[in-house]
Amino acid sequence: MARLFLVLAAVAALFAVAALASDADNINDYCPADLKSMLTINGIPCKSSKDITVQDFMFSGFQKAATVAPGGIVITPGFAGVNFPGLNTLGLSLARIDYAKGGLVPIHTHPRATEVLFVLEGEIYMGFVDTAGKLFAATLKTGDVFVFPKGLVHFQLEAGKGKAASISVLGAQNPGVQLIASALFGSTPAISNEVLMKGFGITNDEVDQIKKTFQPAH
Repeated sequence: MARLFLVLAAVAALFAVAALASDADNINDYCPADLKSMLTINGIPCKSSKDITVQDFMFSGFQKAATVAPGGIVITPGFAGVNFPGLNTLGLSLARIDYAKGGLVPIHTHPRATEVLFVLEGEIYMGFVDTAGKLFAATLKTGDVFVFPKGLVHFQLEAGKGKAASISVLGAQNPGVQLIASALFGSTPAISNEVLMKGFGITNDEVDQIKKTFQPAH
């Protein structure tokens, strides 16, 4: 009986930790962001109730495809703190991605959010790698949906005959994004070459060459 109690207590503790690690629950029906506020807090202040309108809960930023350079991508955000006030405190953020032929969303991770991606147009090869090193990847077409579990590294590559587009819903107001290659080879200050040489099994010259790729343009 005592052992069962300890097991149940451990499970309860794990659930408590998981709950604390996610966005806090809102305490009002809604809280459209006051984008003019100068306050700095862990979140965005709400508009005064008299200033809230239906426009705060509408967003038209995804209606048109962005102009994309050859081989590139354009990300259009739908974030509470940028252009969609009605999402404030609701634990969600959005993004539209337009891809030119061969356009790549580099390998990255969202440390605070699971991502669900819907293919609007075209074909996109996408996948993630779990903590055991197993790859889950597929080529998705218009109307298909894929999920990237929270915190796992993932990528998207236009893999059809031309342009593509997708919509992402992320399970955090500020999901964060960390591009793996630029984080390692473009950090400030720079990571020691010895660390990168040993970590990737490459030479010092190769480390220097890769670092040049991620140095900001002057």
